[in-house]
Amino acid sequence: MIPIEKPAIAESRWLAGRFMPGPEDLVFAVVLGVTLAGGRYGLFGDPGTPWHFRLGNDILASGSVARCDHLTWTRAGTPWVDQSWGFDVLLAGIVNSWGWSMTVALTAIGLAVLYASMARGLVRDGAAPISAIAAALLAAGIGAIHFLIRPHLFTYGFVYLSLRACQRQHERGGTSVFLVPLYTAILANLHGGFVALPVIVATAALGHAISGGWDRARLRQVLTFALAAGLSALAALANPYGIGLYRHVVGLLFSSGLTTMINEYQPAPFGRPGAEILEWFLLALVALPVVSSRRIDRYPLVHVLVWLHLALTSIRNAPFFAMAAAPAIASLIDGLPLSSRRSWKPDGRASVWPAVAAAALLVVAARGVWLGGFDPHKWPFDALATLDRQPLSSRLFHEQDWGGLIEARTSPLRRTYLDDRFELFGKKAIVEYVEVLTGGPTWDEVGTRDRIDLVWLRPDRGLAKRLKKDPSWTVLFEDRVSVLLALRPPGVTTRASLRTGRSSGPTWLSAHR
Repeated sequence: MIPIEKPAIAESRWLAGRFMPGPEDLVFAVVLGVTLAGGRYGLFGDPGTPWHFRLGNDILASGSVARCDHLTWTRAGTPWVDQSWGFDVLLAGIVNSWGWSMTVALTAIGLAVLYASMARGLVRDGAAPISAIAAALLAAGIGAIHFLIRPHLFTYGFVYLSLRACQRQHERGGTSVFLVPLYTAILANLHGGFVALPVIVATAALGHAISGGWDRARLRQVLTFALAAGLSALAALANPYGIGLYRHVVGLLFSSGLTTMINEYQPAPFGRPGAEILEWFLLALVALPVVSSRRIDRYPLVHVLVWLHLALTSIRNAPFFAMAAAPAIASLIDGLPLSSRRSWKPDGRASVWPAVAAAALLVVAARGVWLGGFDPHKWPFDALATLDRQPLSSRLFHEQDWGGLIEARTSPLRRTYLDDRFELFGKKAIVEYVEVLTGGPTWDEVGTRDRIDLVWLRPDRGLAKRLKKDPSWTVLFEDRVSVLLALRPPGVTTRASLRTGRSSGPTWLSAHR
């Protein structure tokens, strides 16, 4: 006779299972805590975040996406594709309703859920809890190089979902892989990283093809993968720009020549701070097979090799390589002599703790508690009030990193010389801009040609030092972060007559705390 468990005992065990943390809960807590601690200012380190916010507000006000530039005076009216328009709208809606702290909370929660899901998926696939935790945290450490409030964070999520869908298709067949075209259609309206999803499916097709003997069943699966890859490529056309989105992304990546000038497109910077975890990850892939009783199967090996190549040629792909290689790392760790197969949480049910922590954090953010923002020691907020008092007709030359800040924060809103949308300006203009910053002869040509009468730069720039000594220019504002200079108008003979002092501070940020 099979013993029947009493309802009270069964309920108590169910509750105990719901309150007992699992491996994924540890990963969730670590990623959430580290992101909140390091992201206080770190999440706001990208110069594009402010112009994403500005464009989101413009879309909400006009009801249409931008099709030409309206943020700069040097490229006004030039055709341009906002590949992240969906993210822009989401960002503006969140900040306008709950402030910047809510973006910090949602970013931290989203990243914690992502890597916790990775750990949980590895355990479900048979990895030991300690192996799953190690692989997920290593992947999170590599991904942290791009933990910023930027649209590429959505690519993190959809890359992981696509890898899991392809893995299920490889192991079980069915139609799981046809989720990827849906993911691609969504991501194509959030970030240009949508191009990674068809690549993942095509890589999965190759991995499945070489994973065993060739027969009709394997052929059908490979054809299924190929069809899903084609549908994913077509699904990206479901965006306001149609085929123009592909032209924009392909032009930036392959024909613009700009990728050599953008840090995130550079090869992995081994030997420099920030790349240590990637080095450890690669060393583990090399060393572990020597001492582990496990070997990497052909299917995950193909993903590892493809994404390793992409990560070594462009550091922006390193987080995706870590996601693709996590199952291989977990398997190799499992094969170590000291590995433990003991189950951490036998019932396998998710605990309530991540949901409780996420809900508490959202409540804190909604109540206006400051969780993070733009670092006032790096961003030139104190000069904004002085800049706002200058005529809108003035032609401003400034730090490229401050372009988004000017476009989003000045009052009234002011057009910029340039921002970090390099594809809008082209390689020649960016090279010229860099030369102007030195204060050399290129400034004489550009300053006259573009009739520049305001300059706002970091004090250590060669151009800033030159203009401070030039009697034709006067300092309007100066502190340790920035110096704002104006071309001296006729009849003004002293610098003191134009100096206006400090602003009242970063009201744009404090209003949303």
